[in-house]
This record gives sequence, C-alpha cells and structure tokens, in this order.
Amino acid sequence: MNNLIFSFNAIVPIFLVMAVGYFSKKIGLIDEKFINTAVKFNFKVGLSTLLFYEIYSAQVGKSFNSQLLLFAFLSIVISVVVLCIIIPIFIKDKKRASAMIHTIYRSNFVLLGIPIGINMLGKSNIEYVALLLPVAIPTYNLLAVVILAAFDENGDINIKEKIKFTIIGIIKNPLIIASVIAILMKACSLKLPMFIDKTVSEVASLGTPLALITLGAQLEFKSVVKNLRYSLIAAVGRLVILPCLLMIISILIGFRGNELASLFILFCAPTAVSSYIMAREMNSDYRLTGDVVILSTFFSMFTIFIGIYILKFFSFI
Repeated sequence: MNNLIFSFNAIVPIFLVMAVGYFSKKIGLIDEKFINTAVKFNFKVGLSTLLFYEIYSAQVGKSFNSQLLLFAFLSIVISVVVLCIIIPIFIKDKKRASAMIHTIYRSNFVLLGIPIGINMLGKSNIEYVALLLPVAIPTYNLLAVVILAAFDENGDINIKEKIKFTIIGIIKNPLIIASVIAILMKACSLKLPMFIDKTVSEVASLGTPLALITLGAQLEFKSVVKNLRYSLIAAVGRLVILPCLLMIISILIGFRGNELASLFILFCAPTAVSSYIMAREMNSDYRLTGDVVILSTFFSMFTIFIGIYILKFFSFI
C-alpha cells in the first residue's frame, strides 16, 4: 500500500498541474500568444536557472557517475540504430517511418525530467537527473536531425548544414550553457553570495510549474483520430516497449536507487513536444508526430505510475 501511495503522489500532482494549463486554455484564460511567450521565457530563464541551481547545489563528488552517463548516451544511440533498421521494414513511407522513429526514441526529458525527479526523490536528490540533461539534450537533437534528413523523400535538406545548425543551436542552448556554468563553478569551488543564491533559488522555483502549465496548454486532442493506428503503435513503443527493455538492461547492469530512478525518468517520459516543431521544419510527418506527442503525454500518467510502483515494489529505487 505504501508503494501505491508513493507512486500516486509522485506522478498525479504533475498531471494535475498540466490539467490547469489545459483547462486554462480551454476557457480562454490564456491564449496562444501567452503560451508561446511563456514557453520561450521558461526555456531561457525558468528551466535554465532551475537546471543551473540543481547542479550547483548537488554534491557532484557523490553524484558524478561516468558509467551512468555513458550508459544513457549509448542507450539513446543504440535505440535509434535499432529503430532505423526495424521500422522501415514495416513502414515504407519515409515520412511516416521517420516520424515513428523520431517519436519512439525521443523523450520529453527536458520538461518532465526535473518535475518527476522532484516528486519521486525530493529536491535534494535529483542530481543524477540534472546531470543527465547535458547528455540527453545534444544527443536527442543531433540524432533527430540525422534521422529526419536521412528519411527526407524530397532530398532537399542539406544534412551537413542542418547538423552544423543544430550544433550551433546546442552550443547556444540555455540549458547547456546553464549546465556548463554550474559544472565549472562546482569544479572551481566558486560560491554565490547569499543574496544571489536566494534570488537564483526563487527564479528556479518558476521552472517546474510553468513548464507543466504550458505543456498542458499545448495539448490538443481533436486531430488524434486520423493517425490513430500508427500513433498508438508509436506511443506504445515510446511508453512501454523501449522503456521496459532499457530498464531491464539497467537493472541487470546493476543500477539502483537514484541512479536507476534518473534512467527511468529519461526512458519513460513521453515524446518530446519539440519533436513536432522539428518534424514540421524537416519534411517529416508532423501530423503523426503531433498525435504521438498528445497520446504519449496523456497515457504516460498511467505508465509512469505503474513503472514507479514496480520499481518501488521490488526495492530497485
């Protein structure tokens, strides 16, 4: 019963906050202009400050684990390679195939990683989640460009230019910059003055709720029916098949506790919202991509709940 209550308390508040955003949009309390502005502000200020502060506050000596970071990186890369081999065998349409691969491997770790981590582990224990972000963000973005360009039917995408553009984008990414600054400050044992520390902490507190509210406000269920067959398959791949395989491997390797919890969050999060934007820009099936984002986000509240319960039941976390 305790495991059930723990799982419930870890996941339900996150989706209730998302529901606030969803219904606020429905009743006209917020509009697209507000959402777009809030998303941009939170990405550059709220989430970046939160990521900086979590890494800055973490006990890096205790939390740094090269095996964990390497495993996360290889898991993402190998997943993409396997999907690129399997998916085209069954789906001949290149646009649809690229959308399926893209939506199955790419998780919404940026927006949901820290919120789920805080609810599961507490604010003082999410250092592994924070340290995985600088690995996950560049890997997800670079592989997305390669996949979508490789499967482009029109062949009008210059993959070298896109990769160059993506690398520049990653270097300029506020989350990456925040991570690097925090790591350098920890390495040099630099401390923020008390008044700045307090200010950063207050701004960081905006990141999680604002991310969840805007994520909920972006959900739109009307168009899902058209691609239901493929979007359901992709959602199952994203939420069930891939996470189960990777979590089994993680457990067999020996990851436990907060390390395993951070990998669970990375692997079990729904499809990234940014996948839709990139799919639209790079000639993929963006409608299918958007449908998978919606379905996976909705059903992840159940799959993540079940996953947390199983891991707690067997004392893996």
